[in-house]
Amino acid sequence: MARTKRIKPETLFFPKRLMERLNSIKAYPLTLVEAPSGFGKTTALRHFFDSRVSKTAQIIWHTFPAEQPDASWKAFCGLIGLFDPDSARRLTAVGPPDEDTLLEIEKIFRKLHCVEETYLVLDDFAAWKLPNSGMFLTALSHHGGEALHVAAAAQLLPSTAQGSIVENNCFLILRESVLTFCTGDIDAYYRQAGISLAPVQLEEVMRITEGWVMALYLQLLSFIESGRFEDGNIQNMIHNALWNRLPAFEREFLTAISIFGRFSLAQATALSGRSAKETERLLREKRVFVHFDRETRRFYLHTLFQNFLTRQFELLPAEKQKAAYLAGGDLAEKAGDRVNTLRFYYLSGDWERLLALPLTSFDIADVVDEHTKPMILDIMENTPFEIKRKYPAAMVPLAFTLFFLHENQKLLTLKEEIQQVIEQSDLPQDQKNALSGEMELLLSFLEYNRIDAMSRRHRRALELLNGPATLISVKSTWTFGSPSVLYMFYRESGKLDEELLQMDECMPFYYTLTGGHGSGAEFIMRAEAHLMRGELDEAEMLCHKAIFTADGKRQNSIVQCGLFLLARIALLRGDEAMLQNALASLAERSRQNTEDLCRYTLDLACGFLYLLLQRRDEVSPWLAGGEINDRRLVIMTQPFAHIIYGRILLERGEYQKLLGVSEFGLGLSFIFPNLLPQIYIKLYQAQALDALGKRSRALEAAAGALDMALPDGVYLPFAENYAGIKKLLPDTGCASKARESITALAVTLENGLAAIRRKVPLSSRENEVLLLLQKGLSNQEIADRLNVSFSTARATVSSVLNKQGVSSRELLKNTETKK
Repeated sequence: MARTKRIKPETLFFPKRLMERLNSIKAYPLTLVEAPSGFGKTTALRHFFDSRVSKTAQIIWHTFPAEQPDASWKAFCGLIGLFDPDSARRLTAVGPPDEDTLLEIEKIFRKLHCVEETYLVLDDFAAWKLPNSGMFLTALSHHGGEALHVAAAAQLLPSTAQGSIVENNCFLILRESVLTFCTGDIDAYYRQAGISLAPVQLEEVMRITEGWVMALYLQLLSFIESGRFEDGNIQNMIHNALWNRLPAFEREFLTAISIFGRFSLAQATALSGRSAKETERLLREKRVFVHFDRETRRFYLHTLFQNFLTRQFELLPAEKQKAAYLAGGDLAEKAGDRVNTLRFYYLSGDWERLLALPLTSFDIADVVDEHTKPMILDIMENTPFEIKRKYPAAMVPLAFTLFFLHENQKLLTLKEEIQQVIEQSDLPQDQKNALSGEMELLLSFLEYNRIDAMSRRHRRALELLNGPATLISVKSTWTFGSPSVLYMFYRESGKLDEELLQMDECMPFYYTLTGGHGSGAEFIMRAEAHLMRGELDEAEMLCHKAIFTADGKRQNSIVQCGLFLLARIALLRGDEAMLQNALASLAERSRQNTEDLCRYTLDLACGFLYLLLQRRDEVSPWLAGGEINDRRLVIMTQPFAHIIYGRILLERGEYQKLLGVSEFGLGLSFIFPNLLPQIYIKLYQAQALDALGKRSRALEAAAGALDMALPDGVYLPFAENYAGIKKLLPDTGCASKARESITALAVTLENGLAAIRRKVPLSSRENEVLLLLQKGLSNQEIADRLNVSFSTARATVSSVLNKQGVSSRELLKNTETKK
């Protein structure tokens, strides 16, 4: 073996062939560099952008940390905002990519604006853990940025993701073969590092490494040290070629720092015990294993090295692990890193350190993930009472987290102990009272949706606190994602007026307690009651009052309810301008309200309205498909979705399915309960049963809906379903006066809808059909003329009639064709 004068083990080598392939990034909207860990993806891309891209180009580099997908989505939107702020805001409003949002996200991508040469690098993309990463990348490859080029580097994506990716003129994939070194590359790499290998040695190292860059580097270290190559897996290579040769203090330092996913130089310096300059040198010497993210100014470990160090940490004695976690917790707290602070103190076993933190419910709610639930339950169930008694201020925010985690039964089980903790603590009485007041506010959520019961706890909380609470953020949603306040709190037949009075009386106490959270809710609820009774002027006046009040306290979820109500009023009046303004404002407010609970409020509101407008195809696919679950909606809001889905099944003529699914929707609506879904579902059942020839049962269902609604003058659900129930009403025992009110409101609604439909533009195909109808062609003749099926022709004719606001073909003869 012949050696050059100087050995340079940290040499970086980039084959010319690799750089030429990476140069293709400049020609494609999106390039995916996909290979297992250790193939040098990040290093190669860094070198490419440093050496092969114009210095005037904007290079935006983001490395995805292993964190919650929602946090990564916010970060991604922030990257887009660096060159297209408007699209970034729209993406933020739509929410993270999933089966419901991906179509809208792709539409926004297609309209991206980027005129200056820009490279967006998504490093370690797989760490985002998107369930539909392949579809997301495909959508991103169709972006409209003229000068934008996206480069995503990822370990192997799941097979489901790979199956949805297709290379084309927008999407280039560079796989591990591009990054693999051939024998000539290895020879050039080792020579540049100061080592010249004989042909037989080149063959040996190629056999062992198969051209894998990380393995080549480790073999280089081994050869420099011992003059031979190491056989075995990568973990053994790291151990023999690197780990065994490090000084003891470096091994101890790297093991300790490995508990962090990312760490600052200050944190590393604190753990190393050396100067900042020496610590940085130590880290940068291991640049193959330790990377530096220029965007966040944080170091992070290569995945293979991280896995190796995790195993080394697990081999440490328990006391050393505890000391490392405690030190990590202290450093995380100092840096304001709440996630790691809680996690490290918990893992240290020194839960007093965690309980002694100045916790708020928002701190903990912000870190809710798959690890949080077992951690919180463990702490709440297994911390000794005496330790809890020392830190009573931690009990309420921890208990509130149980509510967020849907552990209400556990919260009820623990409430007595928490109260004892507060009472037996050494706090002054006024502080004990304040904590008890916060606990009363928390327990009020368990009384949902009983207005009087919730308010009793609110008033008790005010007495104890003698001022505002800290538990509730005024920025949080009040409606649990519902587009209707009446839906939330109308729970008992014959008691609507009483419930409205309760809201008037009780909400001011809640506003005082929470700084105006939910402001305007009582006005919305009363306005909706007027709407249900057909009192449109009163409804609109109160609606505007509610929106003005809510806006004064930035209560966007209440404004959303108000805009939905205005849209319903517009339908009854046939006021298209009012309807379009309400819908546009509702969409804008929904973009502003990006809380998870309100993610689907727009879908619910528009789904309800589109069905009345006979625009069923525009209902969100998840809702039209009946995918009503905890992933999208909390249990409080799911029954509202069944109001929409039930009508969809009815319009499709899927009567048996409706009757089966409706029982589930009714069951959900009895939980709190919610009376409006029960009324609507009974009406759907009546129509389905009547269509199936089961008139006696249909009359029973219709009578059940009437019994619930008429004591409160709730007529609108019957007007909205009038065409399907009008033949049943006379035989239900419904009083003539009530029938007259329902009929009058139904006529008002039909006239309003007809006026609006007349102004809905026709598609090009519908315009063709309209011309043929005006010539007097039958459905079969239209099908033959347009070369479509009879059912397609019939459906298109029906759509044309609806949009033109007429009930028969004869009335179309003098209708002007609308473009």
